[in-house]
Amino acid sequence: MIDTIIFDVGRVLVNWDYESYLKRFAFGPEKTKAITAATFESPYWRQFDRGILTPEEIVKGFCSLAPEYTEEIKEVFAHCEETITPLPYAESWVRSLKEKGYRLYILSNYSGDLFERTKEKMPFLPYMDGTLFSYTCHLTKPEPEIYQHLIQKFSLTPDRCVFLDDTRANVEAAEQAGIHGIHFTGYEDGVSQLKKLGVL
Repeated sequence: MIDTIIFDVGRVLVNWDYESYLKRFAFGPEKTKAITAATFESPYWRQFDRGILTPEEIVKGFCSLAPEYTEEIKEVFAHCEETITPLPYAESWVRSLKEKGYRLYILSNYSGDLFERTKEKMPFLPYMDGTLFSYTCHLTKPEPEIYQHLIQKFSLTPDRCVFLDDTRANVEAAEQAGIHGIHFTGYEDGVSQLKKLGVL
């Protein structure tokens, strides 16, 4: 029986849309592609999530990948909290599950800098029994160690847990840890998949 629900945050409980954010700058296709590769899709972003580099070090890393766009990258990073917007269903969904008696947790790749800038967009946080953001443990999904850290930190029983994440590799890693997994593609499908596991 499932009694514990673990949520990813980005593209599950909040929208993370850097593509739309970058369009606002009207850089043009070629420049946008280069800046995207140097920032949101670069290896440095994973290190940002890991919490091992300062914001200044991250920006320096981004700029090293596209030095011709240094000023543009600095501007993009300065307002990157605007990539995060609330999802209309998130708070009521989480609250409903809490009221039904489920234990609720977060497991998310998220940097400390971005969390501080966007936590007010997460009204569901008070309903959580615990959170594990990657920057706090210097591990990231889908590394097996982060799932074991979550299980141990909150004394979870894996086969009583279900994890929802928008990235299939992260779901598969959770399943390897013995946790039921749902590849999240949208709210309605997520609810449907939970119901199949007996979560109402």
